[in-house]
Amino acid sequence: MQGMRPTPRNFRRRYALMLWERWVVVNVVAEILSFTIISIIIHSIKFAEDENSNNILILMGLIRGVVLGVARYWVLRRYLSNFIFWLVVTTIAEFLEWILLLMVSTVIVLELALNTEMIGTLSIFLKLLWLGASMGILMGFAQGLAMIKYLQASIKQIAWWINANAFASAIGVWLGFMSLGTGTFFNLVMIGVIMGITYGGITGFVLIYVLILPYHVSTDGIKVPRF
Repeated sequence: MQGMRPTPRNFRRRYALMLWERWVVVNVVAEILSFTIISIIIHSIKFAEDENSNNILILMGLIRGVVLGVARYWVLRRYLSNFIFWLVVTTIAEFLEWILLLMVSTVIVLELALNTEMIGTLSIFLKLLWLGASMGILMGFAQGLAMIKYLQASIKQIAWWINANAFASAIGVWLGFMSLGTGTFFNLVMIGVIMGITYGGITGFVLIYVLILPYHVSTDGIKVPRF
């Protein structure tokens, strides 16, 4: 018996699910890898109160930016033609995120250590949300530049992308900070898993809106995205 002819809607759902799954998995793996490298550096080098410690912190931010940039490009490689441009803008954004993360997290830790009275949970919650949202805006804007340049994405699509990045990063940073614990290797890996799932899962839906809804290739009369 002849099989049912696939419809454009079925193709769209199939490829949308594939894209979302790849995006989530890649973000989880990249986050675990980046935090694993950071954990190795932390446990291998004794920090001193001098310029070397600052250089090491800067290096960790750059490594994290490269790891995440390369991993995410693997998913988008057939949509983005210029790897160097993507890697540069995402690495810069991730580096700025890293510096912001260190600054704000240091303030929160000092507040917890210096105050004898318990700091309001709401205050910490708001600081972490602000931190995560700011980080997400930086990354969303950087990635949006590449999407506008090479995908001809609309301003509306990029606005959704930046908002999704802000929301996902805010939730991810808060959950990650709450899971930090003693800062052991296992804790750092768990933070990577949490942040990867949160970021990939939320932004993956908007990525579908940017890449899948605007069809790219026609196959047997049915327009489907390129993979």
